[in-house]
Amino acid sequence: MHRLDLVRALSIAAISVFCVMIAAPTAHAQSAEAEALFVDGAKLMTDGKIAAACDAFEASNQIEARAGTLIRLGECREQNHQVASAWSAYKDALTRVKDPRKRAIATAKVAELEPKLSYLTVSVPAVSRLDGLTLTRNDKPFDATLWNRALPVDGGDYLFVGRAPGHDDWKATVRAPIDSGKITLDVPKLEPTNKVVDVVTAPPPPEVQEDPPAPATTFTTKRKVAIGVAGVGVLGLAGGIVFSIQAKGKQSDAHASCVDPQMPCANADAANALIKSAQSRALAANISFGVGAALAIAAGVLWFTGAPETPAQQVTVVPTFAPGETGVAILGRF
Repeated sequence: MHRLDLVRALSIAAISVFCVMIAAPTAHAQSAEAEALFVDGAKLMTDGKIAAACDAFEASNQIEARAGTLIRLGECREQNHQVASAWSAYKDALTRVKDPRKRAIATAKVAELEPKLSYLTVSVPAVSRLDGLTLTRNDKPFDATLWNRALPVDGGDYLFVGRAPGHDDWKATVRAPIDSGKITLDVPKLEPTNKVVDVVTAPPPPEVQEDPPAPATTFTTKRKVAIGVAGVGVLGLAGGIVFSIQAKGKQSDAHASCVDPQMPCANADAANALIKSAQSRALAANISFGVGAALAIAAGVLWFTGAPETPAQQVTVVPTFAPGETGVAILGRF
């Protein structure tokens, strides 16, 4: 052998030994862990702590699957009244067993438990298979490949939930017996989701309270004006009386100054002045009487036409004055 070939062969051997040295502790550590859990499981079984023992055997089998561990796990599940899980563990042991004695144990147990299995069928007809439909069993996905199949199950309660986009969730709980049960769960077509939209209704506008009609009164606007006009008319009549008294008084004084108008009188100028003043007072009295009378008439008209009037009725009283006469003009539309 050439020297180069010898060096190459020694290098490959060294690498192989190094790889074995690295891998060996890992494999040994895993086996030791699995063995420790197996021993714990056996001790717990002896102490009657069945559920804890099953957990220990399950953990050991996950680290290193062995036929012996699976047989002990089957025994534990069987004592815990989990027939389907025990049957499954014995079946898995048959796929790994090499020892004839262990094979015989696993075979016998599979044959013994198979007639005792409980089966659960989740029936999902075509009409129920909505787009996006998913099922869960005890909060774990329940694959569509398992639908419409009789599956071995342990005894106990199973919660199924169905969901599909745009549809309400469907839930159902089914109880399987510990052994020899045949259960079918029908999944219905999910109901469409009814989305409730909150409609905000505006409150109705407040009612407008109309002012109640004013009660009918005797003293309407026209009648109030009539009272005012009557008051002024009374003042006019009173003024006429005063002027009339004054005119008569001055006329009497004039006659007293000159008793005989045919005879010369020393107080003629004063008498004439008194006569002129009397005439002025008489004219004022006539005007005052006329105005007062006119206003009195106007007040009367306004009073009588002032009872509840209609818009079509309009009355206007206008005093009129002319040389030597006074009066009122009544203008209106009826």
